[in-house]
Amino acid sequence: MEQRFLTQLDKEIENLREELAKITVRLVNIKSEQEAPLPGAPFGKGPRRVLDEMLQLGKEAGFFCTDYGVGVVSLALEDKTADLGIWTHGDVVPAGEGWNFSPYDAVEYQGCVIGRGATDNKGQIAAMFLLLRLFKEMWIPLKYNPALYIGSNEETGMLDLVGIPGNPDAKGFLNVAKAPRLSLVPDSGFPVGYGGKGAVTLTLKSRTPLHGCSLTAGQPADPGLITAVLDGTPLPGTFPGCKIEGNRVTAWTVPRHGARPDPDGNMITVLSDAMLASGQAHKEDRYIWEFLRRISSDVDGETLGIQAMAEGMKPLTVFAKRIDDDCGHPALVLDIRYPDSITPAEILERAGAAAEQQGFLLADSHVGSPAYRMPVDTPVVKMLRDAANGVTGMHEEPFTLSGGTYANRLPNAYVFGANANLAPKDFPKGHGSAHGVDESVSLERLQRAMRIYARALLRLNELDW
Repeated sequence: MEQRFLTQLDKEIENLREELAKITVRLVNIKSEQEAPLPGAPFGKGPRRVLDEMLQLGKEAGFFCTDYGVGVVSLALEDKTADLGIWTHGDVVPAGEGWNFSPYDAVEYQGCVIGRGATDNKGQIAAMFLLLRLFKEMWIPLKYNPALYIGSNEETGMLDLVGIPGNPDAKGFLNVAKAPRLSLVPDSGFPVGYGGKGAVTLTLKSRTPLHGCSLTAGQPADPGLITAVLDGTPLPGTFPGCKIEGNRVTAWTVPRHGARPDPDGNMITVLSDAMLASGQAHKEDRYIWEFLRRISSDVDGETLGIQAMAEGMKPLTVFAKRIDDDCGHPALVLDIRYPDSITPAEILERAGAAAEQQGFLLADSHVGSPAYRMPVDTPVVKMLRDAANGVTGMHEEPFTLSGGTYANRLPNAYVFGANANLAPKDFPKGHGSAHGVDESVSLERLQRAMRIYARALLRLNELDW
């Protein structure tokens, strides 16, 4: 059956480029950062608008649309429980500052759509919607019922899947509906991801407050900025890597994805270096600045004694992403991605003990999505690998992820594509990435992902899964 339809599918996918760009821009222009919950919109009005937009497009195209009432909707080919789920999300991380393009006034530039959420994950929503619409329009017979799922809380906890206790609008999809027999998540790369690291967030607060200084960093409005306000302290004319305005000192570095911290550090490192080198750090505060400098550039967890490696997974990483001011005490928030050779309990115990020895206390913690591995030596995984490699011309093998996706939470789920994040060649270094400034998605890469998925959907028809 595959060859019977592939030539026509590939031709139609090529002809959909303009509509693919149009729908991607339409979705990107919805500011879908998480906001205060509202009735029927447990993760805010922006994420809800994306769901409503896709329900409208789905109904216009004749899909069987379901709103589960928990921040998740689905568009299915048939009016029954889906056998195959393709899982995407419409929520995005905050845009922040430093953009050369407008984050929520998307444009097409050099074959890419530029805007917050373009590659994580709205381009994939558009691509998968159009592909399933093709299958519907071409009357391609399938022995199973595929559906496109769109969630609205992937970036901040996947609570749309697992629920929020006490919130009737956020019971969680897995608590109110039956998950598909097989799920594919186009939120990373090809050929196929069969496992991933888990996530833990720690907050470490200094034992004593800073003297004459308030400090914040990585706040949602500008994740690349750190600001220190020094009370009545004469500042030198220059501060290496920093900007001085009166008694206010700031530093900025390009934001990065939490799963990929920079071993050279970030804005926290820059300001800490400057405070220590300039002599502006109060002598009783030096331990605070030294700890902040050390941990913001220590991406493998040595400072906290939590280094961990596992065969088939990348090592544990630590990302110093935010500092809150807690009555003068810097409260450092760490995003930790861990392999399955260490447990969250071990991370909390070791990190808490190590931090206390260095003058910081474990003030808070949150255990997020777990580390996981799915069976890799199966006919389905081999088929997905071959479908991807057949289109890309590569000879790559299944892999595990460093970042979290819906596959961490869904049963029998694999990451499959879309490798669509590709910045224009004239972009400055650090621009164009997912979660970064001037986020970019390649339309050609999205079309390639559609061709790969077309082959996978057809071949699933011939497999017993």
